Amino acid sequence: MNVIVISLLYIGIMLFLAKTFEEIFRRLNLVAFVGPIIIGIILRHFGIVSVNDIVSFITSLGIVFLLFLAGAEEFDIRSSSITLKDYITVIIQIIVPYVAITIILYYMHFTDFLLFAVPLAMTSAGPLTRLLMDTGLSNTEIGNAIFRQVIYVEIVFVILFALFENLSRFFITVVEVSLIIILILLIGRFVSKLLEKIEAYFKVREIEFASIVSLILIVSYIASIYMFNAAISAFFLGLLLRDYIHDRPEISERLHAFTYGFFEPLFFLGIGLYVSQIDITTFIFALLIFSILISSRFLSGYLASLVINVRSDVNAIGTSVKGGVDSSLLLSAFTLGYVTSKEYSIGILSISMVALVIPILFRRVYKGSEIISSKSKIKLSSTVKDIDIKPLYAKCNENLRSLINKIDERGARGIVIVDDNMRPLGYVSVATLLEIDPSKYEEMSACDVQIEEVPIDDENTKIIDILRRFRETESPVIAIVNSKGELITTIYERELLRYLVKV
Repeated sequence: MNVIVISLLYIGIMLFLAKTFEEIFRRLNLVAFVGPIIIGIILRHFGIVSVNDIVSFITSLGIVFLLFLAGAEEFDIRSSSITLKDYITVIIQIIVPYVAITIILYYMHFTDFLLFAVPLAMTSAGPLTRLLMDTGLSNTEIGNAIFRQVIYVEIVFVILFALFENLSRFFITVVEVSLIIILILLIGRFVSKLLEKIEAYFKVREIEFASIVSLILIVSYIASIYMFNAAISAFFLGLLLRDYIHDRPEISERLHAFTYGFFEPLFFLGIGLYVSQIDITTFIFALLIFSILISSRFLSGYLASLVINVRSDVNAIGTSVKGGVDSSLLLSAFTLGYVTSKEYSIGILSISMVALVIPILFRRVYKGSEIISSKSKIKLSSTVKDIDIKPLYAKCNENLRSLINKIDERGARGIVIVDDNMRPLGYVSVATLLEIDPSKYEEMSACDVQIEEVPIDDENTKIIDILRRFRETESPVIAIVNSKGELITTIYERELLRYLVKV
């Protein structure tokens, strides 16, 4: 049968089964991406689907778009300041696992052990985000500390992967990566403005989405011509366009649907399709690497916890999460011919084992719901001061980009605006921000747009009365003030309900 015709059948089967098994694993409270990998291995084993040029091409596109969104959403190399302790923890969490895994791969006679050790030793911020949210740690001190470590470690390993891809061009690659980072820091705003001008000229919203997709494909092509990894180049492009995409929720939503609805399930199922026949030797080697990987990551996480003074067992397990960009890089190394089929199978099995085990261990060691409920056992008769909620607000003179970043971080529908004396002036809604031209986000301040009246209560107000206020006013947020009328916290209905269900 014609390869194009049979590929239509293959892709249809792959997409349906990938999403089905992803949902099954999610409902079992397991890491969702492992489901498509397993079904990919099964399809390959029984010869139901075979890898051809078209399937390989779709999988390659999946890596490119996944890494682009990883750069655009998971990382920010500009906004956060790095302290000396951060440098020390990053160094520890890079050297310890990488050296341990490199040594074991060397004695196992792996082809390119320096490159192969990179995706095995690195961590993944994507799965960690979901894990922290599930355990109620996403906005806590220890949760932020773990996430910050994983972010820094992951981006360093991505750069190391680019450097180790071709050691004969090591110096040239160092220059290329350095130039890319400089471009991110210096010209990101100009690229965004160019896309804005394209949108203004054509006056069609779809042109923005088409321009971004075109830019991703063209940059990947140029990178491949100059012997630079296409997926890594897409990752750096995502960093470059981070602010542009965050300012346009509708574009972000389309990219999500395009990538996570189509490319992501096919990509993870494709990972399983590339796994060769699993024999007892492959499984034993994967188990050995899994053991070294777990022990080295635990050790590095423990040592790092001593530097930043957080709970050691939680930090050791939390910084060992895998199953995101690392899988992308491993598949990229295989498709580019840097690792053999058997080596790839061993690597992906060990990563899948870690991805399944770590969330289970984390939930058992750190019972987040119990700890949080012990701090905030609230009832409807409790007062607002019994809840510990981080306030979300902006000053009148802050620009709209700052407002959007704060709203995006909390997933809120509005933000309280205060004056210089911390007295609430009202709130700005997401709907109001979406009506403004994104090119003016940096020029306009919070008080330049329509400010809605915000309900205000004092800290002695009962929870049940707060819930009534939400029902009566339909406001997305309520401002809580002290006796002087100064803002002390903000309450969102969704966050309040999250506290109540843990009672």
